[in-house]
Amino acid sequence: MTNTINQYGQGDNIAGDKVMRDKIKTQINNNPDLAQSARDIKALLDELSEEYNPATPKGQTKIKESAIAQIKQNPQLKQRTLKALKSAGEEALEQAIQHPVAKVVVEGIKGFLEG
Repeated sequence: MTNTINQYGQGDNIAGDKVMRDKIKTQINNNPDLAQSARDIKALLDELSEEYNPATPKGQTKIKESAIAQIKQNPQLKQRTLKALKSAGEEALEQAIQHPVAKVVVEGIKGFLEG
């Protein structure tokens, strides 16, 4: 009996399933940095959403700018977020935050952490 698996392009075959990035929907993230960073950022975004409307582009920009400024000023949160991004990836952090502007904020965070 021969088991042949053909793979083309990037990614790893795991049990016949081609994986390009973290499989967020089935992955159990036991990453304390991810969990704590997500809780802290979500609380920050919830607070900022009371001040700025997250349903408008202007509100999203204000929330993003304010959140990034506050993360930059908090060395512990900044370091934890960097670890979470490196170990779990931006998609995992976005999903863990569970906020309408999480994607925009995570992209901004990633930009200032890398640059």
